[in-house]
Amino acid sequence: MKKIYFILFYFGFSFFVLGQETYSLNEKLQFELADTTRISLNLKIADLHSNNGSDSASYYYNKALDIAIKIDSKPQVAEIHYAIGRYNQNTNDYNLAIRNYLTAAQIYRNISDAKKEARIFNNVASCYLRLYAEDQAIEYYLKSLNLNKKVDYQEGIAINYLGVGDLFYTQGNYEHAKQYFLDALGIYKKLEDKKGISISYTNLGNATADAGDNLAGLEFYKKSIEIGKEINNLQGIAINYNNIGDCYIKLRKYPEALDYFFKALKISKNLRRNDLVSVLLMNISDVQIKTKNYHKGIVNANKSLIIAKKIGNLDYQAENFELLSNAYEHLGNIRRAFSYNKKYITIKDSLLIIDKTNKVKLFQALNELDETQDTINELSIKNEIAELKYETGRKFVYFLTGSMVFFGLFVIILIQQQTSKKKAYNLLEYKNYQINKMNDEIQAQRDNLRLINKTKDKFFSIIAHDLKNPFNSIKGFTELMIENSSEYDEEKKLKFLKIIKGSTLKASSLLNNLLIWANSQSGNLEFNPQKVELIQVVSNVISLLEIQAINKDIEIIDKIEKNLFVFADRNMLATILRNLISNAIKFTNQHGKIEISAIRKESFVEITIKDNGIGILESEVKNLFNIEVKNSNVGTANEQGSGLGLILCKDFVEKHGGKIWVESEVNKGTEFKFTIPFAN
Repeated sequence: MKKIYFILFYFGFSFFVLGQETYSLNEKLQFELADTTRISLNLKIADLHSNNGSDSASYYYNKALDIAIKIDSKPQVAEIHYAIGRYNQNTNDYNLAIRNYLTAAQIYRNISDAKKEARIFNNVASCYLRLYAEDQAIEYYLKSLNLNKKVDYQEGIAINYLGVGDLFYTQGNYEHAKQYFLDALGIYKKLEDKKGISISYTNLGNATADAGDNLAGLEFYKKSIEIGKEINNLQGIAINYNNIGDCYIKLRKYPEALDYFFKALKISKNLRRNDLVSVLLMNISDVQIKTKNYHKGIVNANKSLIIAKKIGNLDYQAENFELLSNAYEHLGNIRRAFSYNKKYITIKDSLLIIDKTNKVKLFQALNELDETQDTINELSIKNEIAELKYETGRKFVYFLTGSMVFFGLFVIILIQQQTSKKKAYNLLEYKNYQINKMNDEIQAQRDNLRLINKTKDKFFSIIAHDLKNPFNSIKGFTELMIENSSEYDEEKKLKFLKIIKGSTLKASSLLNNLLIWANSQSGNLEFNPQKVELIQVVSNVISLLEIQAINKDIEIIDKIEKNLFVFADRNMLATILRNLISNAIKFTNQHGKIEISAIRKESFVEITIKDNGIGILESEVKNLFNIEVKNSNVGTANEQGSGLGLILCKDFVEKHGGKIWVESEVNKGTEFKFTIPFAN
């Protein structure tokens, strides 16, 4: 359900216990007089709080920064801004992280520390990537890569490859992502860097599994675990266990998935990694609900939800609410299912708003950075002009030279201004495109919710009217026979019993369709396509409907050839055929004829159910499969219907990637046609 990945090797992977160690460092801090040591102690305490998700980290980072500025220790000021940037990035405040990173990068540039400057540019790129600003992400990855290549820093180059691979991975371009992860792996193998090798294998596993090859993905994860055990990288082992579990879910090997999730959970609890614990409890709940162990699934989803709220992760909260909604729906507690689904939708909408707000903030931040650079340029120009004026007072030739320089600068400034305006305009266009895209996504969600509401209305309409009528008939005629049995002869009683039987069959058929449709709409109906011989399914359906056809003396002709195979879910295909053939019987007169045939058309098989019945009006044909329009015409023998069967047929045909349509002529007959994938 939820995969975890390693990308930023720069961050490091050591984790601490917050209690005794923090107390010990605070005690040392009280007696330490040297400023540089006090900076170091404050940084260590801040890192401890940061790794454990404590808000106190900011306090100690700022204390360290104040001391470093006071003693004018530029390397330490840069290192603290870098640490604060990491903290901002870990708490998802990417705009603030970028500001702190770039402040540190400027200092490192001034003191000529290219390795650390490159390290920071890589992290800036990662922040831009999380803000969906791919152009800026690529720009800073390239800056980092160029610096690392300039100083031949192989470890840094490998980290850049991981970052670029991450960019392609998040875009769903798994082949390019794998290539960069392989490039990183090659460097780490040359450096004999086991931690880097392990991380590369994890990322290769993610890209491979998400591309659809779960078995190959498992092999990469197992290689990563093997190396992780050698270097005692417990966090890496836990993450790989989780990702293996995710693969087993996709392979529908649920016991194996649970086994790996519980292994990962044990390690994560020992590491006190609340974020990992929340993900793992959520994944365990997902498997338990999939295997119909609903009560345990609810318990673990609630545990995960408590932690997700504690660490402020809205994504995890939303997924847990969705799990709880599904579980309660299966248990028949519709009220609680609806309540949790409402919370899920609310958080999802909030995430879209937050995402939109972050993009606007990013645009503002980029503008502010450009304005800062413009101010620096403006001050530089003013300084140049002042010097030129001073020179003109001494020598005319200097004046002439200065004038030429000034003119040249003026031209350059004009060009830069035009370039800056063009850049700002392009950036604004890009941001508008992203915002419009997001608005389209919100509108799509609204349309989906509107369809869900219409589906719900249809559901209750059928229950309130179509399902109620046959039960009323059964109830009414049963009461007549009980209360007045002595007044009716055997022929009359037999007539009543036939009416009761007909109503029972109608109610049973409608209820069966209703349950199948409800499961389909809630996503709980499993879709298991396989190679199926079409004639077998058609024959079984005809035998089920034979009595219905005999009662109206209707001949059903099966023209399906043997050895014609389709790739379909057997139960869904039977439901489609049962509804369409039953419909044909309903609207065909006494002594009529129904033909069932099939023909292969390229990669699909086109199946036709043809009758010589009363036909359908052209104005009604276009709305036959529309859930918003009630289609409930009376059959030739006064048979009633709800129109649900055709909606169910359309839903199941589309699940197979096929199409369904109707051709009809009034008083001549109707042909229902649909396509199903051909099986070699």
